[in-house]
Amino acid sequence: MLSKRLKTLRTKSNKTQSDFAKIIGVARTTYAMYEQGQREPDFATLQKIADYYEVSVDYLLGREEKKNPSWGDQAEFEALMNNPQEDQFYKEFKESPEERRKALLAAWEYLKSLDNK
Repeated sequence: MLSKRLKTLRTKSNKTQSDFAKIIGVARTTYAMYEQGQREPDFATLQKIADYYEVSVDYLLGREEKKNPSWGDQAEFEALMNNPQEDQFYKEFKESPEERRKALLAAWEYLKSLDNK
C-alpha cells in the first residue's frame, strides 16, 4: 500500500523521483525502492513525506482512507482546490520557505484578529 500511495502522490504533484528524493533528503535510488516496495522509509522520513503531502502517516501506510482527517469534508476541500487562484496560492504556499509561510500565517492571524475588534 505504501509504495502505491507514494507513487500516486508524487505523480499528482508533478515531481520526478529525483525531485522528491531531494525534498525528503534521500538518494533517488533509495526513493525508487520505496515506490517499488523493496525498501521502507524510516519513521523520520515517513513523517517528512506525510508533512510534504499534508497527509497522515496512517494514510500513507494504508491504515485510513482519508488523506488527512483534519480536513473535514473532502468535497469542500476539493471545491476549494478547483478555484484556480486558491489552488495556485495553496501550491505556492506549500513550496515556500518556512520563514515565508510563518510570515503569511502571522499576517492571516492579524487579519482574523481585526474581525474580533
